[in-house]
Amino acid sequence: MIILETGRLIVRDYKKSDLNDMHRLWSDRETMYYLDDVLCHTVEDTAKYLKNGLDNADGHYFCICDRVTGNYMGSIGYTITDTTPLGKIVHMGYMLLPEHHKHGYMPEAVVKVIEFAFTKDNCIRISSGCHKDNGASAKVLEKAGFRKEGERIKAVYHDGVMKDRLEYAINRDDFVNSAV
Repeated sequence: MIILETGRLIVRDYKKSDLNDMHRLWSDRETMYYLDDVLCHTVEDTAKYLKNGLDNADGHYFCICDRVTGNYMGSIGYTITDTTPLGKIVHMGYMLLPEHHKHGYMPEAVVKVIEFAFTKDNCIRISSGCHKDNGASAKVLEKAGFRKEGERIKAVYHDGVMKDRLEYAINRDDFVNSAV
């Protein structure tokens, strides 16, 4: 089991016993507003995502917990999008229960997962993105060291309209050089 620790958080592999907490997050309409394609309506829906998280066959998926209480706070992970002779290229996603928003937890978790991906999992590039009107997610990525690489105009269908999407990435060399 992979366990990553920060000053306030434990970021660890999922366990079967995380299903109810995970469902509370993945079925929360406020949290999942920008992630409506993975919104879970039933515990059975969530169980499918949990199984993927337990298998870690196509990436790494972690739950975020409070370091002191052990309480479940959110989810973070990445999917392998390509494998090169130099290492893996992955795409990261994350979400946090609403009561934990605006406390700086997510940038803390993202940085820890970036560090793991680049130093322990042979990743060379991590991409991520968000709807342009999701300013909180854009701030998370920028605080964690991602660079904005582009803006796709009216690129995603969401909430009945086409919306702009921001694309971000960080490369292993940039991360290593910034940590020196």
